[in-house]
Amino acid sequence: MSSLEKLRSTESLTDLAKLLGFTPKGVSYVLYKMDAAKKYRTFNIPKKSGGIRVIHAPEAQLGLLQSRLAELIYECVHERKKNHPRFWFASHGFHQGRTIVSNAEVHRRRRFVFNLDLEDFFGTINFGRVRGFFINDSMFALKPRIATTIAQIACHDNALPQGSPCSPVISNLIGNILDLRLIALARDARCTYTRYADDLTFSTNEKLFPTGIAVNVHGAGWEVGEKLKKTIEKSGFFINPTKTRMSLRRSRQTVTGLVVNDKANINQDYYRAARAMCNAVFQTGFYFKPGDDPANVTDNLRPLEGTLSHVYFVKARRDRHSKVNKLARSAGEFNPPRAPEELYRKFLFYKYFAAPSAPLIVTEGVSDITYLQCAIRALVKKFPLLAKEENGKILRLINFLKSSGTSRDVLNLGHGAAGQGSLISQYANALKKYPHKPMAHPVIILCDNDAGLKAVIKNAKSKIGKIVTTKTTDSFYHLGLNLYLIKVPEGVPAADKDIESLFDPALLKTVLDGKKFNPQKEHADHTEYGKVVFAEKVVRANAGGIDFSGFEDLLARIEDALKHYSAILAKKTATAPAPTATAVKAP
Repeated sequence: MSSLEKLRSTESLTDLAKLLGFTPKGVSYVLYKMDAAKKYRTFNIPKKSGGIRVIHAPEAQLGLLQSRLAELIYECVHERKKNHPRFWFASHGFHQGRTIVSNAEVHRRRRFVFNLDLEDFFGTINFGRVRGFFINDSMFALKPRIATTIAQIACHDNALPQGSPCSPVISNLIGNILDLRLIALARDARCTYTRYADDLTFSTNEKLFPTGIAVNVHGAGWEVGEKLKKTIEKSGFFINPTKTRMSLRRSRQTVTGLVVNDKANINQDYYRAARAMCNAVFQTGFYFKPGDDPANVTDNLRPLEGTLSHVYFVKARRDRHSKVNKLARSAGEFNPPRAPEELYRKFLFYKYFAAPSAPLIVTEGVSDITYLQCAIRALVKKFPLLAKEENGKILRLINFLKSSGTSRDVLNLGHGAAGQGSLISQYANALKKYPHKPMAHPVIILCDNDAGLKAVIKNAKSKIGKIVTTKTTDSFYHLGLNLYLIKVPEGVPAADKDIESLFDPALLKTVLDGKKFNPQKEHADHTEYGKVVFAEKVVRANAGGIDFSGFEDLLARIEDALKHYSAILAKKTATAPAPTATAVKAP
């Protein structure tokens, strides 16, 4: 039975709870017994266009319930698309395989590009609309009781809240009703239409722009046409009059922030601003946005990282999917512009290694991170340098470099022991590029004590100054600067060991779905399961009852390295000359 069929067949809260992986009592508690004032954490974030955006972040248990609901509804949507490929055809936001790039690409090289925004998009989708949709929509046609429960899970203060995991998918379902009407309007007017969340775009190469969509009012610019306005309002939405804009071929045309005159691309002013902010960070550790008051300097790297990630995503996606670039790649002549990627790489190296906000652990694989996180949590009282307990919560005092994902790929670190060796080989020379490199915390490379150690050691021989093998028993090896190497403890007598050997042997024999654990495999196959499954479904899922005492020697080694680096910093501070008063010119 498909996910959609299962959802349509539910008749009670018990049925729905089971479908969402919850107990009926758990769902009832979240919806009816939990203090309403504690269900959401509200905060504001600034909008790029000015003003503020109010975010309602759900409490953990409610957030999990909403995430499960979102996953279920997305599964229903994907099933629908298999039989109806044009379902959600115009929508590019909150949708797998669709992005701001795909939204912008269809409007390239047009004579007219007309953009408008819907006002309070999530806020206009209230409890009644959500409930009514799931009852009346032919795709779902849910029982009223089930639709009511879904609306109770999804809504806050009688609306879909920004910050809820299920608001995007539900808003797209209800927004699809508007999309179908606007697709018909655009087709009759010989226009192309797309929507990204609350951002609507119409474009055409016709000599005159259709007046039903937008009208050029002499002396007042372009206004929304009467047909378009009535269609939007009839669908239960409203136009934001301050966000209506027409751009012609002779001017810069933008769609969801991307320039589309020739190809979907980043605005060059946006990229130049990012480059200027990065240069300031590399020089001083601080930056401010161009055009902003220089007094508003900050050392918070998150906004800048978001900007660089956006630039990288757009350019990398465009270069990968361009038809011309695909032909060039097949001919061995694919050479996309490297400057944006190099800037992103330099920023990430600065963030993680030149100016880490806490001690950083670089592991061989993603499963190692899960093991260590669970072990530190279980042994928090024994290792105060690694974590602390505060107000009933355990706060880690160290960070981990993700062993996969965009950051690791951009840094060209590869994976496993080879990636760790690559980091060691480039570390010192890469840090020379930064005038400002506080290195207030150590970076620790943590590797298995097995054959993979050779790939790490061959890049570290000249830096360690001593022979390192699987038999040596040093607590750590200082590689210079703030870089350290730590092996999984060798045991007595010393022998090759991987990090999985620190668990109780009985745990390693856990059988899942008839499959045994093979620590040499990363993922599962039809006969065995690998480290990723073991980490999540055995270790993390049962962390409260697992004996992590085998990790104590390894965690002690990490604390030894932290103490060693703290002593180095203290010595530098003690021998540093006292600062002298100097006159500094105002910027």
